[in-house]
Amino acid sequence: MEIYVCNNIDCKNRGSERVVQALKTEFSQPTDVAVHIHKYLCFSACNSGPNVIIPDRRCWLSAVSEDDAGIVRAVLEGAAPPASCKRKIRPSWKP
Repeated sequence: MEIYVCNNIDCKNRGSERVVQALKTEFSQPTDVAVHIHKYLCFSACNSGPNVIIPDRRCWLSAVSEDDAGIVRAVLEGAAPPASCKRKIRPSWKP
């Protein structure tokens, strides 16, 4: 399963590097499926970053902080996305 974290300047300034590290720590514990965390250049939603996309769950999380790593894991494992999952991924979006 793939997780993409925006890594452009606005998201970086809001802590996306800390989000990546927190996700790596969170997913260092075993899961039922392999999880791959990727940095992604830009999702063009700079005002709401850091942004995290979980394509297999069709979920776009905005304003994610390192404290949200457990929420990201819960969504990846099938929990309902929180209210902060306010965007829908276009069907044509491909990493």
